[in-house]
Amino acid sequence: MTTQTMPTYKDTIVIGTTDTVQTTLDPADAYDYFAQSVIMTNIANGLVEYRPGTTEFVPALATDWSVSPDGLTWTFNLRQGVKFADGTPFDANVMKYTMDREFAIDEPSGPFAGVGLDTLINKTVVTSQYQVQFVLNAPFSAFLAMVAFQAMWPVNPNVAPMHSIVNYTGDVKTEVNTNIGAYMVTVWQRTGGKDVEIDLQANPNYWNATGGNPKTKNIIFKIYSDSTSLNLAMQSGAIDIAYRQLSPTDNQAYQTNANFKFWEGPGTFIQYLCFNLKSPPFDNVAVRQAVAAGIDRSLITNTVFLGQMVPLYSMIPAGMSYHEDAFKTYGDANVAQATSLLQSAGYSASNPLKFTLTYPTGHYSSTDGISSAIKQALEKTGMVQVTLASEPWANYKASTQSDQLQAYIYGWYPDFLDPFDYTQPFLPADGRGFLNTHYVSPDMTALIKTVGSSTDTSVLATTYASIQELTAKDAPVVPLFQGKSTAVSNLKVGGIVLDATIWFRAYLLWETT
Repeated sequence: MTTQTMPTYKDTIVIGTTDTVQTTLDPADAYDYFAQSVIMTNIANGLVEYRPGTTEFVPALATDWSVSPDGLTWTFNLRQGVKFADGTPFDANVMKYTMDREFAIDEPSGPFAGVGLDTLINKTVVTSQYQVQFVLNAPFSAFLAMVAFQAMWPVNPNVAPMHSIVNYTGDVKTEVNTNIGAYMVTVWQRTGGKDVEIDLQANPNYWNATGGNPKTKNIIFKIYSDSTSLNLAMQSGAIDIAYRQLSPTDNQAYQTNANFKFWEGPGTFIQYLCFNLKSPPFDNVAVRQAVAAGIDRSLITNTVFLGQMVPLYSMIPAGMSYHEDAFKTYGDANVAQATSLLQSAGYSASNPLKFTLTYPTGHYSSTDGISSAIKQALEKTGMVQVTLASEPWANYKASTQSDQLQAYIYGWYPDFLDPFDYTQPFLPADGRGFLNTHYVSPDMTALIKTVGSSTDTSVLATTYASIQELTAKDAPVVPLFQGKSTAVSNLKVGGIVLDATIWFRAYLLWETT
């Protein structure tokens, strides 16, 4: 008789990354990928979530839900007996406090205002201790996806003041207000506005612990300064997983390296170029159109990313409902059209268009290469001179908001899986939002209002087409490419799920000894 030996698992997994929390871990303020989709995904919960590996909604802090026939009132029955890590009970009053607090703060560059929840939701109503209702101002077919978005995840009233954002303090007891998920934050170390290390420990009060999560007791995120040091850490065994951002060359090498596992998932991440329309030269639509025509997307995707990204011609990614290649009207590297547009704007070889293209470091992958490829393509016109500049990610948002940048690069990870999330945040009515382009268009605002309130698929198809066409025509932003999710691990790691949500679920990870 043979006895099967069961595997044993490590208590701690170390993940290396070049990402950092942009500002805070407060749902009222946090609007960057690492804070929302990596850290908050593991220390917090929403009323609903996505089944891993799918886009199917499943219960989380709510057990079930319903919507009224007019589409205005959504009712959620809440899970009973749930507690935050410090023992504070969760119920409908906490959910109402969370939503009322979002309205009270309404951070202009935060996610609640960024996706328009402040205009979508009319009020939050407690109908019983474990039942809450959201009353909308207009029907919105993607509302359930909104509920799954981190901006609507509950906060602990004992740690989250009603009228102020919870900032980093160096004390996790006062700077993290969402510890209701599989993990809680035990260490958050930052230096100069950039993370050094974030340690997560299994939440002793986690409501779904009987379901087998988290798989690993401790998760440690170590933050590296660049892709080179991240790769060295992976090679040396200092980390178990490398997630964002290895260089394209390193990714290519890991795909055929038998000593490591290479993980890949679908891409709803996009990267794009933004213009500040507040002052010359980008207050002139012909100049923006000229840049859109002159960009060579293939140079970026094939040369910079070695074919690991694909060209994108709409702010709505390919593969998502209502996507249209509206920017293909300019072509790629269309020097003739770019030259003609520049001439119409008064530029010539002796009077070239001059501007500074600024890119962030320490967040997205290969932004220096992207910027160099844009410069190379545009200067082929003989009528453009591009100066390249960089700023660390910790400063980039502030520079954007203070109008210090002329042309600049951003990326987008979905808040929720719907084309509305790839239009409204980039094209807010006031022209500000997190991109601060100063693009104001009553026509665009009306179109976005229509897709926000309609549930008629034919109306949505027609209107989203108009939105994409108008975006291409006015060109306040120019899509560049969309990518994939990738990770590298040692051979003993399992449980990495990379799907369209782009949530990194550390609570599913395991590693054998």
